[in-house]
Amino acid sequence: MKSYRVRVAVALAATGIAVTACGGPVQAGSAAIVGSERITSSDLNDEVRELRADLAANKIAEDQLQLAFSLPQTVLLNMTTSRQFQELGRRKGVTVTDREVDDVAIAQGGWDQFNKVLLANGIPLDEGRDFIRAVIVRNKLAQQSGAGQDQAAQQAALQKIIQEADSTVPVKYSPRYGKFDPQQGFLADDRFGSPGAAAADSAAAGAAAGDADAGQAG
Repeated sequence: MKSYRVRVAVALAATGIAVTACGGPVQAGSAAIVGSERITSSDLNDEVRELRADLAANKIAEDQLQLAFSLPQTVLLNMTTSRQFQELGRRKGVTVTDREVDDVAIAQGGWDQFNKVLLANGIPLDEGRDFIRAVIVRNKLAQQSGAGQDQAAQQAALQKIIQEADSTVPVKYSPRYGKFDPQQGFLADDRFGSPGAAAADSAAAGAAAGDADAGQAG
């Protein structure tokens, strides 16, 4: 049986959301630690507020989002994923230009349209460019690991990159934001509520984005 991390990483490949492991204590006041970088609870709260403001500005109802986890957990997961893959890219010498980031949005009708894809997947717009950069880094690394055209090869390459990211740039989540289980993801918690719709539904919302991102990886 595949672990939760691999199953969800495959399901969310279209949006670039790769679920990572957690473990060990984190510093007081931290929401998560990515390698040596600290994401504070204040950082997370700010980004959750940013996302809610972005949703309101774009007339997207929060309760209509089809996310696998609660809004704070989703924002935190996206923040850690972005930082983890960008750091892995830096260590492996993989670079992404601003033009490559813009090309992803342009291919999907421009930033106005693509921003809606980001918001639908729980990504605040001020995190959008960095998140796309991380997706492109991940895709380039997957290509270097032998990702081919068939699904099996792509899944194998993705799994390899996730494992390398976890060992090279480990992510530790504060239990304050829920317990993360490798087989089930964030477990239901009264503080955050039960996970929402299936992750695959969220992935479907950003399928076009993933296709554009993949094109950047070649």
